[in-house]
Parts: sequence; structure tokens; C-alpha cells
Amino acid sequence: MITSPKIEPRHLRLRALVYVRQSTPQQLQHNQESTRRQYQLAERAQQMGWPAAQVLVIDDDRGLSGASSDQRGGFQRLVASIGLGEVGIVLVTEVSRLSRCNSDWHRVIELCAVFATLIADEDGVYDPRDPNDRLLLGVKGTLFAAELHILQARMRGGLINKAQRGALAVTLPIGFRRTAKGGVMFDPDEAVRLAIAAVFERFGVLRNARAVQRHFLTNGLKLPRLIQSGPEAGHIVWVRPSYQMLHRMLVNPAYAGTFVYGRTKREVMPGDPPAVVDRRLAPEAWDIVVPDVYPAYLSFDAYRANCRQLADNRYNFAQKRRGAPRDGSALLAGLIRCGRCGRQMGVGYGQGAPRYHCRGAQNAYGEPQCQSVAVRDVDQAVSGAFLDAVQPAGIETMLVALERLEDERRAIDRQWQLRLGRARYDARLAQRQYDAVDPENRLVARTLEQRWDAALAAIEALEAEYGLLQRTALAPLSAAEIAEVRDLATDLPVLWHADTTTAVDRKRLLRLVIAGVTATVDRQERRVAVEILWSGGATTQLEAYLRPLGQHLQTAADVLILIRDLARAHPDHAIAAQLHARGLRTRQDKPWTYARVASMRRQHGITTACPIDTRAPAGRADGLVSLRAAAERLGLAQATIRIWAHRGVVSCDQRCAGSKLWVRLTDADIARLDGSETPSGLTGLAAVMEQDQITRAEVWDRVRAGRYIAYRVRHGLEGWQWGLRPATSRASGGTPPDCPQLQKEPHYE
Repeated sequence: MITSPKIEPRHLRLRALVYVRQSTPQQLQHNQESTRRQYQLAERAQQMGWPAAQVLVIDDDRGLSGASSDQRGGFQRLVASIGLGEVGIVLVTEVSRLSRCNSDWHRVIELCAVFATLIADEDGVYDPRDPNDRLLLGVKGTLFAAELHILQARMRGGLINKAQRGALAVTLPIGFRRTAKGGVMFDPDEAVRLAIAAVFERFGVLRNARAVQRHFLTNGLKLPRLIQSGPEAGHIVWVRPSYQMLHRMLVNPAYAGTFVYGRTKREVMPGDPPAVVDRRLAPEAWDIVVPDVYPAYLSFDAYRANCRQLADNRYNFAQKRRGAPRDGSALLAGLIRCGRCGRQMGVGYGQGAPRYHCRGAQNAYGEPQCQSVAVRDVDQAVSGAFLDAVQPAGIETMLVALERLEDERRAIDRQWQLRLGRARYDARLAQRQYDAVDPENRLVARTLEQRWDAALAAIEALEAEYGLLQRTALAPLSAAEIAEVRDLATDLPVLWHADTTTAVDRKRLLRLVIAGVTATVDRQERRVAVEILWSGGATTQLEAYLRPLGQHLQTAADVLILIRDLARAHPDHAIAAQLHARGLRTRQDKPWTYARVASMRRQHGITTACPIDTRAPAGRADGLVSLRAAAERLGLAQATIRIWAHRGVVSCDQRCAGSKLWVRLTDADIARLDGSETPSGLTGLAAVMEQDQITRAEVWDRVRAGRYIAYRVRHGLEGWQWGLRPATSRASGGTPPDCPQLQKEPHYE
């Protein structure tokens, strides 16, 4: 039995804890002897006098570093047992197994001194209550903590030296593969390379990661992802692209062929326990940058331009970033700056017209707003300068755009063909595996058959999705269509102002050639000085005049001219209908109505030749007369004329139900209704009803629809009846216009 004068009977009545730890999982696999030595401490505890039942081995921390106690559950169990007075001795091969952190180690020593717990290693037994043993334990802990830093510095020195040569093997992003000799090559899968190249090509055109994501999702394309761990490590799966995937690809310098080490910095945040945070550094703060280490998908200059574009797309005006082009009528959002204070101007979309405003000092210090200007005034001036600048290159630009569209269509189709080919290969592989199995082995054969069926179903689903995309996608332009586009390219203003050209498209075009715009508003002179900074460094000075106050609420002059012309032969409700049919709306973007047309006429002193109120004269300029005038001319009651209007015998006009009724009564209509004109071949109502097997109401519906012309014919000495003639050719005076309010005849037969 191993004895020590420091071991007392009360120690033997308590537990003996054996603490086992190794720093990394690799040590567990390759340093088996060290593990065996630590477990043998349980036998040593029994040799010291502890019974086997009182010996407890704590091995929860295998594969964890001793630099900290945050993640070490076994160490925390040990400290808790000591604090409860349950431990007589703690056995380790060396004190570095307990901790390589001075603060943790000294707390253990103090705790053992309070509860009279011994510490034993291969060199002997220590009593923390003894000043000499406590000093020795403290020195050992300090030496082992310093040893950890020395080892880390030595390993980091070798790692840095290897990284400076670009030879450090780090995890490669998707699209690269490491060779057997340690080199790096493109992924041999053509579909993987094509998908990654499409990401950078689309970003170069769209300049927005979200737009690239929408392009992939709209066309049903997927991105490859390499499984890094697990039983399928090294395999590639195809997934729907997320924004995070695209952003990581765009900011990864490995795709530019550059090896970078030190992109992040680890910081310890205060707390209990302290938190470790990895912060991404700016490219200027990277430790090691070695170009031309990997094969490149794009140049390093293009990579830097992509990073700058991603930074500019953020809406952070404090950093003088322009922001990505988004929906909104303001074309200069993110580009325009205040000519007085130099701050970036924002955009306000309120109830009125949108405006550029400079409110930096107002928001920060409560000062008055610096200046503001209507979006339309500045945008029109800048758009005109832009069109003048790019007009000479319009045709060449359009031809290049057509070529890019065709290349994009072919690239999308190529990715789909590779995807279908990969699915067909999986199906053929499943078929070969099924054919090679022994039919008697039914369990395996059934599984392989299910795998084969799943592969065939995947092919069918992909072909259906590809067929739908082919039917809905834009077809390639024919030679005649290309010629038409070339002709259209000579008139860029038409393309710029076309309804199919969105605000986002216009903003992207402006940002290709304009780096910034400075505006200075002069309220007294009602003008704004505009300075355009082009991408090449040249500047252009413009001067735009501000519209008079309230002009944005005034009706356009051409609309007033149209109302004035229509008022000569149409009532107000008919004018409103024609304005609506032409797609015109008020300045407040409201539809034209009878009340709005009447109000506009009164405001601008426009008289109407077709009034509809009861105080108007008997006739109107469009030939319609009031119900009273028509009754007097025909010598009949007004109720009779109203019934005829309901039945379609005479044409009529009525603004709404209950308003005054106007009818058209020409000489031809009078002759048709007073019995003076009775053409041959007329058919009576009863005969039409019997011939077509319809009711009397349906006969009048046909008259109202204009299929029959009704003539009033004498019957006997004092009677009258209706004669009908098919409306094959009708006189202009007898053709009734639509009378919407009189389409039904609820009170009359």
C-alpha cells in the first residue's frame, strides 16, 4: 500500500476523484497510452487506502481543452463535489489536466484548502493547507499555463508561415476540390462550375444579390452545396438558393483565386462567463492575402467591385452608401446630395408629390430643414442629360443587350440539361443495381426497385417543370424581331418612358454612368442648380426651373382643351365617360365623374351646349330635346314618351335614375311615330311573338337592342298599333343611343 503522512483517516472516509481529460479528439484516437495512464490512477487510489466503491472517475471532459472551464462539465462536477465536502483527494497525472488557466487553478487550490482536500499527481501528494505545497502547486499551475501559450505560439508560428506561402489547407468553398497532392482544382462537375459562374455573371448584370436570387428562383435553378460532415461528407446536394448562400459566395475571395487568412478576429466579451465572438474584418485589415493560389472564377478586381457594390446596396446614409435600386418613382434615391451641407438627401413619399429632402441637421440637432425639391423637377433634368449622353451608343448598347439575353437563355437551358442528365444517370444507376441483384434476395431487390421508381419519378417531375418553364419563358427573338428592336433602339426616349420600363430598370441604367448628383435650390428664383458627376469623373451643370406652387394640383392644359371641345356636343356625364375610356384621370389620380367635369367647367368658365337640368332650353346641341318638348311636338302625354323611351322606340339620354329624360326626335322619328310613314312589310307584335315563340317583353327587348325598328300604324278609325321591321339598315336619325337608366321597364307593359 502506498502511504503518505498527509493522508488522514478522515480523508479515507470521503471519496477519491480521478479526473481524466485530453485536449482534442485527435489525442483520444492517437494518444491511447496517455488515456490508459489516467485511468490507472483509480488503482493508485485503492493502493493509497480508498476502497473501490469510494473511487469515482470523472471523464466527461475528454477531447476538451483546459484553457477554460466554460464547456467542461466534468470539471464543474469536480468543483461542486469539493465545495460540498465530499472529496478527500483529487488524483491527476499532472496538474495541467485540471486546468491550464491560472484563475481556475487557483480557485481549485483555495477550495481544497478550505475543505481540507488533497491533490495528488505522479510526483506526490499535496495538501493545499500547507504553504509549501500551496506554493509548489501554484508554481506548477503557472508553468503549465505558460506552457500552453508557448505551444500555441509555436503552432501558430508554423501555421502563419505556411499561410504566408498560401500552402495552408483550409476548407474550400463549393466549386473547388483538393487534389491528392494537396493542390486545388475546379470541381470536375460541369453543372457545379456552370451554376457558380452564373451567380457572378448575373450579379455583374443585376448588381443586386436579391435580384440574383430572384433570377434563380424564377427560372427554377438550384445551387450546389457540399456536405462537410456526417456520413455523406464530400457529397454535393442541390438546393434552392438562399440570400445567405449567394452573399457568402460573392464575398469569398477564394473564387477570385486569392488565399486569405485572418478574415475574422476573435474577441472576448465581458460577462459571466465571458463570451467569445468572432468579428469579420474589413479587407484592409486582413492579415495575409496571397493572390493566384486557386483557379479563379473571376478576377480580383471584379471581386473587389462586387464587394463595393454589396456595401453600396446597404441603406446606411451615414456611411455615404447609395443603397440598392428599389421600387419608387424617385430615380436619384441614394445618388442625390445637398448642395448646401453636403449630406445625402432622402426621399419622402407623402400624400402629395414625392420630394427630395435634406433633414440631417433637423434630425440630429433640431434645426430647420436644409432644403427640399420636388422629385419630378430634378429627375426630368437628369433624365434628359442621361438620354443625351447615351444617345450615340444606343444601337450598340441594344445589340449587346440582345446578345446577353440570348446568352442568358442558353445558360439557363444548359443548366437544365445538366440537371436532367444528372437525374437520368441516377435512374440508370438504380436500374443497373436492380438488374445486378439476385432475384431471390427479395428484401434487397424490393429496396432497389423502390429506389429505381423514385429516380424515374424525379425525372418525370423535372421534365414537367422544364416543359412548363419552356412554355412560359421568353422565346428567342426572330430575325424580323431583332430588326424591329434595332429600329426601336434609335429612339431611346421611347424605351425610357415606356410603361414596361420599371423604375428599378431606370435606376440601374442611371447608376451605370452617374456617380452622384448635387442639387442646390433657390426658392426666390424658383430654380434648382444641378451638378451631375459622371462615372468617368466629368461633371455637367444643369439648371431646372421649379413649377409654380400648386401646379401639381392643376388639371393639364390638354385635358382642359379636350373638355372644352367635348362640351360643345356632349353632356357632362358623357364627357366623363369619354375621359375614362381614354385612360385619363384627375391630378389626384381619381376617375372623372359627372360632378368633377361640371366643377372643372365652372372653375374655368367652360359652357356646355348640352345642359341636363330642368331649367335648360327645350333642345341641346346634340339634337336631344326634353320630354316636354317631345310630347308637345307629337301631341301626346309625357308618360307615353317615357314608355316609348323605356321600350327603345325613341333614343334617349338620362344621367341617372330619377334625373331629367332627354329624347332624340328627328323628322324621321316624327314621321315614324305620327303614322305618316308606313313602309310595306311591317310585322305586328303578335306575329313576331308567334313566329319566334317569345313574350311581348322579349320583343321589346329586341327593339331596345336595335334589332327591330318600331313604326306606329293606324288601326281602325281611332286606334293605333305597332309594326316592326328588322333593322338591316337604319337611318341615322332613328338609331337610338344607349340609355343605361332605361334598360328595364318595371312599371309599364
